[in-house]
Formats: sequence, C-alpha cells, structure tokens
Amino acid sequence: MKKLIVLSLILSIFGTSCASRKVSIDKTEIKKDSISETKVVITTVENENKTESTNIIATVDSSEITITPIDTCKEIIVEGKRYKNVVLKIKKNKSNTLYTNSKKESNTKRIDSVATTNTKVKEQENHKAKVIDKKQNYWTFFWWLILILILYLLWRNKHRLLNLL
Repeated sequence: MKKLIVLSLILSIFGTSCASRKVSIDKTEIKKDSISETKVVITTVENENKTESTNIIATVDSSEITITPIDTCKEIIVEGKRYKNVVLKIKKNKSNTLYTNSKKESNTKRIDSVATTNTKVKEQENHKAKVIDKKQNYWTFFWWLILILILYLLWRNKHRLLNLL
C-alpha cells in the first residue's frame, strides 16, 4: 500500500500541467528576381567639306613709242635728255599678276545614341507566422487537492510507514 501511495504521489507531481498549448507555424518566403537588359545604339554621321579655289589675274600693259625726228641733223630733247641724229624707240611693259588661293575644310561629326532598357521583375513572397493558442487548464487544481490529500494520509500514517521502511 505504501508503494502504491508513493507511486501515486510521484505520478501526480509529474502528471500535472498548467495549460495546454497549440502551436501553428506558417512559413512564407519572399524572392525577388529582376532581369535588366540594356541596348545602346550609336549612330555616327560625319560630313567632310573641302573647298579649294584658285584665282589668277594677269594684267599686261604694253606701250611702245617710236620717235623719229623730222630732221636728223638736229637734236631732239626727250625728257630732259638730248639726242642727236637718232630714231628713238621707247618700250614700256607693265605686268601685274595677282594669285589668290583659298582652301576651306570643314568636318562635322555628329554622334547620336539611343539607350533602351528592358526590365523584368519577379516577386515571390514567403511569410512565416507562428500562432500559439494557450488555454487554461483547471484540472491542475484537482491534482493539487489529491496531492494534499495524499500528504495528509502519509502524515497520519507515518508510524506505519516508518515500520515498513
């Protein structure tokens, strides 16, 4: 009987609990993937203009004067100089040459670029939620009463218990 009382005492101590509890776990994951594609188109336009012009102006002025005296025995005075018995030929040549050379070069370079971006985004969401539902258990008070009752019985029958041990 004593073994039965001790066994019931040990079971009542370990068999009591305060409450029951339910745990539910929800898991959700979030994944975000993005793919970006960029295309760049470059256009180059190049213009090259060359202009070359040459201009030559030639002016030739030629004058020829022949002076013949009426009487060859007499002197002739031309421009302060005295000539005797002469036929005079005066030749004047005047030559003007104008040379003009003009060069023009122009380079025009234009660069245009166009960028196109294509982006794809994928989202995947995962979530983790833990919910605990705890309810109060009133049976624990009943176990405590049983424990007190067993202890009281043990205290009352302590003489018998000590004789058995």
